[in-house]
Amino acid sequence: MPGVPSNKACERCKKRHLKCDETRPQCQRCINAGVECPGYLQTRKFIDQGATVRRRYAPYQESHSKTTSNGHETAVSLGDSGVNPSLQYRGSVPVSFAKDATSSEPARQSTLLRASFSSSCQSSGRQHAVRPASFPEDHTRAQMPTQSPEVLGNARVEVDLEHPFTHDPIIGWDSQHDRGPPASDISTREADRDDFQNIVSELMTGTEHELAFLTRYFAENLGPWLDLSDAVKFFAVHVPIRAINCVSLKYAMAAFAAKQLGRVKGVKSHTGRGILTSPAASEIYPNSETVDWFLKGVNYYYLSVSDMSKSASDGYSSVSTSVVIDSPIEILKKWLSTQSAKTTGQDLSNGVFLRKVEDILATVAILIYYKLLDTKGETWHTYLAGTHEVFSALMQMKRTDTIAFSHGIQACFWNFARLDYLGSYYIRAKTHLNPSDTSLWRAAGISIDENEKFNIVDTADPYMSKEDHTFNGLCWLAFKVVNFLAHSKQAQVAQWVGSPIARTPSSSGSSRATSVQLSQVPDTNTWLDLCFELQTWFEGAPETIRPCVRIEHPRDLSRRSEDHSSPFPEVVHTMAPCAAAMQHYHFVRIALLLNRPPDVVGGPSTAFDRLQSYREVTKEVDHRCREVCGIALGRPHAEVRINMIPLLFAVGQCLEMDNERQIIVDLLRGIEADLGLATGYAVEKLQSSWHRG
Repeated sequence: MPGVPSNKACERCKKRHLKCDETRPQCQRCINAGVECPGYLQTRKFIDQGATVRRRYAPYQESHSKTTSNGHETAVSLGDSGVNPSLQYRGSVPVSFAKDATSSEPARQSTLLRASFSSSCQSSGRQHAVRPASFPEDHTRAQMPTQSPEVLGNARVEVDLEHPFTHDPIIGWDSQHDRGPPASDISTREADRDDFQNIVSELMTGTEHELAFLTRYFAENLGPWLDLSDAVKFFAVHVPIRAINCVSLKYAMAAFAAKQLGRVKGVKSHTGRGILTSPAASEIYPNSETVDWFLKGVNYYYLSVSDMSKSASDGYSSVSTSVVIDSPIEILKKWLSTQSAKTTGQDLSNGVFLRKVEDILATVAILIYYKLLDTKGETWHTYLAGTHEVFSALMQMKRTDTIAFSHGIQACFWNFARLDYLGSYYIRAKTHLNPSDTSLWRAAGISIDENEKFNIVDTADPYMSKEDHTFNGLCWLAFKVVNFLAHSKQAQVAQWVGSPIARTPSSSGSSRATSVQLSQVPDTNTWLDLCFELQTWFEGAPETIRPCVRIEHPRDLSRRSEDHSSPFPEVVHTMAPCAAAMQHYHFVRIALLLNRPPDVVGGPSTAFDRLQSYREVTKEVDHRCREVCGIALGRPHAEVRINMIPLLFAVGQCLEMDNERQIIVDLLRGIEADLGLATGYAVEKLQSSWHRG
C-alpha cells in the first residue's frame, strides 16, 4: 500500500494540533514555551495507521448525528465550528467571534457529543461495535490498559462534555481486540490516545463545565491574590458572583486561571479542602497536566477584551476581529472619557453606573495580572500606563470630596497601586499614581491629615480593617520613597551630563512644594522626613503586626548535621496584610539607607567618621535583609509571596555569602514553581551581578 509522508511539524506541535514553523533544529513555538523541542519524525505512515494521518490527508466531512438535550438527532460535523461557534483559531489567537459564547443555551453546552469517527479501515475491513454508554463508573483508566485504540477510524466514540470525568471515552472493540494489540503498535496507540484527549480538551473550551472549573479555581486560588488588603474579599467573593451577568468578567477569570494553570503545568493545590474525601466535579479537570492551558487562556483573554470593548461602547460598535487590539486600560480610559463627555454626565452615586464601573475596573485588574504572570519586572511599569488618567476621571465623577470610593473601586485601586510602585522600583521611574494627590488617596480609604501625614486610625470604613488600613498607608509611604529614588536617579543623571534638573509642577495643581515632588532636589531633609514618617508608622502599627512564631536559626531536621541551620530566621505572621506590611516596611527602609543624599553641612567630617557611618548603614541593612528573608522563609500566604519578588531581588543585591544567595534563588524559584509568576529574569540578573562582583 502506498505510504504518505508524515506531518512536517515537530512532535510536540503535532501532538497538540498546533501550527509549527518547522524551524530546525528546534521550532520557535517550543522555544517560546520554554520546553525542549522533541524534533521531527522523518518516517512514513500508512493511511490506515492512525486517525491523525487520516484527518490530515483525507479530511472527514460527512455529517454525523448528535443527540441533543431533547433526545432528537441533529447533524454535526467535526470539520465545522459547530461545537463552539465563538471560538475560531488561526495559530493561537482567535481571529473572529462569529457568535457570543454565552448565547448558547446551557442545554447545548452540556449536550452529550457523540462523535463518530468512521472511515473505511482498509487494513482490517471490520466494523467495531459500539460499547454502551452505561459503562460502569468503577472502570477507571488504570483498569483499562489493554483497551487503548489501535486506530480511531472505525470506532464510535461517546464523550459526555457535561460529565467528562466519570470514565474514559468509551470505544467499542470486537473480541479480537480484547485479546490485546500487537506490541509493535503500542507507540501508535498511545499517540492516537493523546490526540483524542487533545481533541476532547479543545471541544471543552467554553463549555459549562470548563468555565465552572476555572471560575472555582479563580475564586479559591487566585482571587485572594487580589484581596491582600481587603478583608471583605471583593475579588474572591463578589467578583465570581458578578461574573454570572458580566461576560467580560467571566472570561477574564477564565483567562487568568487557565494561564496560571499552564504556568504550574496543570497542578492544583487543594490546601484546606481535605485529603480523604473525594473532590467535587467542579474541582477536577481531565488530563489537566497535558491540557494546553496557554491556548485556552489566550482565547479567553481575547473573548474578555472583545466583550469589554463592546460593552464599553454601549453596544453600538461591532466586535473587532483584529489581532492588535487596545489594552484593557486604554479601553477603560476611552469609555470613561465618553461617559464624562455626555451632556447629562455620570455620577458614581448612580447605582447602575457604579456597578458597571466596578465590573469593568475589576476585569481590567484581572487581565493585567494575566499579562504580568510571565512578564519581566522591568516591563511591569508599561502595562500600567494610563492608571493615573483612569482614577482622575473617577475622581471627577465623584461629586463630593467627603465620600470615599465604593468597595469595588477601592479594591481595584490598591491592586493597581501595589503593582505601580513595585514596577516603578525595578527601573527607578516615577510612579503613575501621584502620592501628592492626597484627595485621591483619601478617597481610596486611608487617613491623611492636613499636613499630608498618614495616621493609623480605627477606620469607620466597613470594607477596610485596621490591618488593611495600616498596610495601605505603608503603600502610600512606599510611593513617596520610590518617587524619591526616581528623583535621585534623575538628579545623578543631570549631574553627569551637566544639565539642570527639569522642574515640573505638581500634578495636583498645588503651588506648595512637598517632599516627593519632582520639582525639588532630593536632599537630606527630605530623606529624614521620609525616615521619620516610616518610624511613626511602625510605632503606631497595631499589635497584630507582630509575628506569632519566630525561630532565629531554623535547622533542616531531615539532616543530621548541625551545620545545616539557616543564616536567616523564620518568621510567621497570622494575617497576610501584616506579613506583607512588615516585609515592605523593611524593604523601603533598605532603599532609603542605600540612597541617602550627601550632607555637605552635617555629614561626617573625618575619614574615621565616614567609615563609622558606613559600618552603621551596613549593620542596619543586614538586619533588615534578614527580616525580609525571614518572613519569606515562613512561607506566607500566596498573596504575600506574589508581591515579594522585587523585595527579594533588592535583598539579593545586598548579600555576600554563597549560602545566603542560594536561599534567595530558592525562594524566587519556589514562587515560580508554586504560583506560576515568572521569576527567572530576577534570578538571572542576580547571578550576573554576583559573578561581576
